[in-house]
Amino acid sequence: MELRQPLNVLIVDDHDIVRLGVRQILERLPRPCRVREAASVREALAGLADDPPDLLLLDLGLGDELALAALPRLRDAAPRARILVLTSMPEDLYAERCLRAGADGFVAKAALSGTLFDAVQSVLAGQIWVSPERRELLLRRATGRGAATLGDRPELSTRELEVLRLVAAGRSTREIADQLNRSVKTIETHKQSLKLKLDADSPAMLVRKAIAFLGEGH
Repeated sequence: MELRQPLNVLIVDDHDIVRLGVRQILERLPRPCRVREAASVREALAGLADDPPDLLLLDLGLGDELALAALPRLRDAAPRARILVLTSMPEDLYAERCLRAGADGFVAKAALSGTLFDAVQSVLAGQIWVSPERRELLLRRATGRGAATLGDRPELSTRELEVLRLVAAGRSTREIADQLNRSVKTIETHKQSLKLKLDADSPAMLVRKAIAFLGEGH
């Protein structure tokens, strides 16, 4: 692709002020950008086939929707795009999951604007971007010198994380089932598994454990 051509960028975030801030950072790139916006995964997927982006910036928390589960679909819909996750969710819990699901990088929204600028340039150059601390852990794990688990957190599936996030938001079992298009029985099964993994002996305790497990960015 010639450098004179604008960089085709899609920002997927449900907060207008975040999209505006990202646009301002993209303006600092040495290459002009054509920026589109979407507030949901559905909006993003609707335009990917006809106008695939070079760079897709994705927030994980889109209202009640956890975009982690949609990453493989976004990757399949835009196989040549570089996908950079920009989120307030904790890196130690989500970064490696995002990379395994098809993302090329992970940046915390709390990072400095210069960090996002560097991350964008890195993923556009074909590199993987995570924080230096996470990169060190990944290298240690790849060489067999690091722990296989995410700190002292129990390992949860992507579906369990989706359920846990909605539990932390105070959603009922029926509301979670409707949101995730699953049966109430299936959600109850996930909640029982979460109670065991998080050592929660009551629904109220599960909510408290969910909030503590996910951190402020849930």
